[in-house]
Amino acid sequence: MNAKKTAYLRLLPVAILFCGLCLFAWLKPADDFSLTERRPLAQMPELKGDEVLSGDFMTDFEDYATDQFPLREPFRKLKSFIQFNLLGQKDVNDIYIAQGSAAKIEDPFNEKWVQQNAQKLQAVFESHFQAGGSKAFFALIPDKGFYLADKYGYPGMDHKAMWEAVEQNTGFAQWIDLTGRLDITDYYTTDSHWRQECIGEAAQALADALGVDISQVYTENLAREDFAGVYAGQSALPLPAEPMYYLTSEVLNGATVFDFETNKTTGIYDLEELWGRDPYDLFLSGAAALQVIENPACDTGRELVIFRDSFGSSMAPLLVPGYSKVTLVDLRYFSSMLLPQFVPAQGQDVLFLLSPGILNSVNLIK
Repeated sequence: MNAKKTAYLRLLPVAILFCGLCLFAWLKPADDFSLTERRPLAQMPELKGDEVLSGDFMTDFEDYATDQFPLREPFRKLKSFIQFNLLGQKDVNDIYIAQGSAAKIEDPFNEKWVQQNAQKLQAVFESHFQAGGSKAFFALIPDKGFYLADKYGYPGMDHKAMWEAVEQNTGFAQWIDLTGRLDITDYYTTDSHWRQECIGEAAQALADALGVDISQVYTENLAREDFAGVYAGQSALPLPAEPMYYLTSEVLNGATVFDFETNKTTGIYDLEELWGRDPYDLFLSGAAALQVIENPACDTGRELVIFRDSFGSSMAPLLVPGYSKVTLVDLRYFSSMLLPQFVPAQGQDVLFLLSPGILNSVNLIK
């Protein structure tokens, strides 16, 4: 066999693979959502003359082609394995592993954004709640980077500067320090969030500052044995799954949650979400603009308003025993201008319970 035919034969498998992938790419229906990455996938852009001329079409098409590539998940896993294990990269897709736990490289601390967001929150409290006799409390949630980034030399936020800036710019509220009540073992190893069964000390610190009794005998329930958090999907690394638990008690079993978006009343936990896009949505059905928890077991008449992010979904239930009513507001999805209409000021305790990423962002708080 001559050299020319040998060369053609060597190229044949590559050509078949290339043509097969191209054909598969064009015939395969576009996926809407990546369950592993917890995000929507890019769709085929509409072909328009002005979009082509401006170059926007090709940019959007590149995103579409990347997101809809055939066998994308196996290729992602192979790429991450090579980068992390063979090439020795310290992070993959901005995810790193330290102390057996996955964490994400954070954006650098931006003092201007923190100041602006703190001013927004102060305006929310002073314009709506202060005149009614409410008292404000502020707790900044330590993220996993707080315990891992500096210790293991990863770039990102200056956590000391962040905490100092937030405390200095939230003088309108009583400061509650949670950093000493938590450590890295209180968080899921594959996810950004804390484990509900591990945050009792942090919940007690909040309750002590608020002046309420939340003492309960809880039952620890296994929700899933194979929970894989958002960092497992985003990194595409073979991170071991872990168990997920949730806490129940007589009080929590009797509490109800009304969601203003869905106009439905449910319980504290939504077990159907365990098999949905994000199992962490077990807690209060996940992200929501405005929810109200009613606790018929408490007859004090005390009410609490929590301005929260996703961490609050698993913390709020632990504060329910101290109040007759707990209102949860997520200012990423709910405009503070609507507060008078939906959350009348009645002398409630007001707790700002937020993670650093919310305050260290621009235009995220409405």
